[in-house]
Amino acid sequence: MKPKNHLILLVLLFCSFLDLRAQIIPEFNDKPAFYDSKTKALVELEKSQYNTMAKAKSLFKAEAGFYLNGSSSPVKIEKQQELSFIVKVQPGTDPTSVFDLVQFDVKNDKRVFITSKATVAGSSNSFTKIDYQVKKIKEGVYYLIVTNLQAGEYFFGSNDFMFAFSIKGS
Repeated sequence: MKPKNHLILLVLLFCSFLDLRAQIIPEFNDKPAFYDSKTKALVELEKSQYNTMAKAKSLFKAEAGFYLNGSSSPVKIEKQQELSFIVKVQPGTDPTSVFDLVQFDVKNDKRVFITSKATVAGSSNSFTKIDYQVKKIKEGVYYLIVTNLQAGEYFFGSNDFMFAFSIKGS
């Protein structure tokens, strides 16, 4: 090979390496991961099945929801203006129809998510979902982009699992 051809081959190999690093994707479907832009790596979130709870608050009040043991997730993410998570779903699936992003309340060494409250007068849903933007990377692979999360405990919830993480204050 001529020296010029070696240089072209080297440039092509380098460009393909950069392209592979830019397209890091999770191995499994429906399992969001945090994309650390500093290290260009995926960080697995704390995966847990739902632990259900129902609690009478008084003779006329009750609440129901889910919890995880421990006051904080072992997955710690530095507070940033914008956070990116990457998820792989079945092609043609809207990630917002699969995952809700919600903040936990921390109570008695548990991360608690109250879904409904009931009184003699009726019941109501008591939680607020956190909005996030979706940006397509390629077919079936998306960034879930969240802005302005405050320090606290959060999770992406699907039908079967909670994927928890903690935002550390700065």
